[in-house]
Amino acid sequence: IVESVGEGVTELKPGDKVLPIFTGECGQCRHCKSEESNMCDLLRINTDRGTMLNDGKTRFSKDGKPIYHFLGTSTFSEYTVVHSGCVAKINPDAPLDKVCVLSCGISTGMGATLNVAKPKKGMSVAVFGLGAVGLAAAEGARIAGASRIIGIDLNASRANEAKKFGVTEFVNPKDH
Repeated sequence: IVESVGEGVTELKPGDKVLPIFTGECGQCRHCKSEESNMCDLLRINTDRGTMLNDGKTRFSKDGKPIYHFLGTSTFSEYTVVHSGCVAKINPDAPLDKVCVLSCGISTGMGATLNVAKPKKGMSVAVFGLGAVGLAAAEGARIAGASRIIGIDLNASRANEAKKFGVTEFVNPKDH
C-alpha cells in the first residue's frame, strides 16, 4: 500500500494498492512502447545498480552503512522505496494476501505464454514445471485457446491442481 509519493509522481497516491515489479516500465522508451518487449531501457532488471535512479543513493541503512536495493524493489522489507515505474496499481478491493503472488510468478508465466510464445487457438502447449510460474503459463495457454496443454513436473502431487489451470495432460518424467 502506497504510504507516500515523491516529487513529480502523479500516477500514484497514498492509499493505492500496488504490486512491486522488478522489470519496471518507464512507459516512454522504445521497449515500453513495443508489443514485443518489456525490457525497459531505464528500469530493466539490473542487479548491480542497487540505488535510486534520480540521485544514485540508497534509501536504507543499518548502523550507518547503506543497504542497497535488490532488483529495484527491495521487497524483503516491511517498507520500501521504489521508482514509480516499478509498481503496478491494482484494484483497491483486491485481497493483498491473495494477489501478492501476481507480481512475479503469475505475470512471468502468463506473460511468457501470452506475450512471447503467443499460442494460437487449437495449438498444443507443453509447460515444464508446475510451480507458480508454470501454472500461470498453463493458464495463459488456456486463455489463448490451446486445445492440449501438457504439464510436465517431477512432483506427481501437482497433477490435480494443474488441471484447474488448464492442464489437460500430466507427465512425470520419472515414470518414463
